[in-house]
Amino acid sequence: MSDKKKRLDYLDMTKGLGMILVLLGHLQGDSIFTFSPYIQPLCVFIFSFHMPMFFIVSGILIAIKNDEVKPFRDIAKARFRGIMIPYYWFSFFYLLVVVWALITGEIAPQTLYLNIWYVLSCYGMNVLWFLPALYLGELLFIRIRRQIRDDVPFVVVIVLSNAIVYCAAYFIGITKFSTPFAERIHDLLTVILRPVLVCGFISIGYYAHKFLKRGSRLGDFFNKPLLNEKGKISGKYRLAYIVLGLMLFAVVLCFFRINNGIDFRSLAFRNVFFFFVCALSGSFGMISFCKGLPRIGLFCYWGIGSLIFMVTHNSQTVLTLSLKAAMYVNQYLTRARGYICYAIVVVIITAYSTLMIYLIRRFVPFIIGRPFKLPWRKG
Repeated sequence: MSDKKKRLDYLDMTKGLGMILVLLGHLQGDSIFTFSPYIQPLCVFIFSFHMPMFFIVSGILIAIKNDEVKPFRDIAKARFRGIMIPYYWFSFFYLLVVVWALITGEIAPQTLYLNIWYVLSCYGMNVLWFLPALYLGELLFIRIRRQIRDDVPFVVVIVLSNAIVYCAAYFIGITKFSTPFAERIHDLLTVILRPVLVCGFISIGYYAHKFLKRGSRLGDFFNKPLLNEKGKISGKYRLAYIVLGLMLFAVVLCFFRINNGIDFRSLAFRNVFFFFVCALSGSFGMISFCKGLPRIGLFCYWGIGSLIFMVTHNSQTVLTLSLKAAMYVNQYLTRARGYICYAIVVVIITAYSTLMIYLIRRFVPFIIGRPFKLPWRKG
């Protein structure tokens, strides 16, 4: 297996474990905390870095594939197929759920109109905000990088633009949008600001890879693994990566409570300094930890299907069934009900999303922007 393949494997595992963190972070609310009240600090810990991690990985992949030197139009088309086509398909499916809720009288028509606005404006329904933000953030990075080839001016532009956007996000956060029209203006401003911040984290991942690839001692440590007598990666080398990852996670543990919850979707970052400390420490901690692990097929599978995992893990129907299963088991395991119930919910939802990855990739790949092939035909 080539070194390039190894890098892609550990990045796949990073995204795969990252999706488990997304799932854990989204398991909040009274129905969950009733069983597991101690889960709330875990959710805050996860939210302190899990979204920036995906953007940093995107930057690393752009550096690996040298996307910034490819024709911009080709990159835009390819990214649109892989990101925005799934965005519109899954937005359509989400809207069907809303329409059904309207038919059954659970919501008012205004809720449907609002969600249609979220789709068309790219504000995004629920977790779907991530896709247009990533798409526009990647294109913004590639466009600026193609225009500014020198590193120093490029970094200056990224830093200044992000500083301006963080200030704008702060003022937006303290401004009252008291009318429906004003709230829609807030939505549009959020859609405009998100890609700039995404571009910033993409730049961090891009330069992290470029810096560590230059042949320095640190770069050699990251990109030239020590091999044992059998030609396999040394156990000490793997252990060093795992220890480094755990040390970076320890940094997050020291500071994540200061902000007490981050919401990238609504641009709620609170103390920006500690947001960056946790975002970078947690992101590179996860990357380093996964680089130290041997290849784990299931983690890679989740990573390869991370987009599908992202948009399917928050099914309210599956959550309800998971909670019912947890309550049933709770009748017999009352002493450890918090841990057991939470684990049951996580396992069931993970199994569901794993199944959805298989079904969508196998039978309806056009939903994720891939050409459709009849399953019984080869080639």
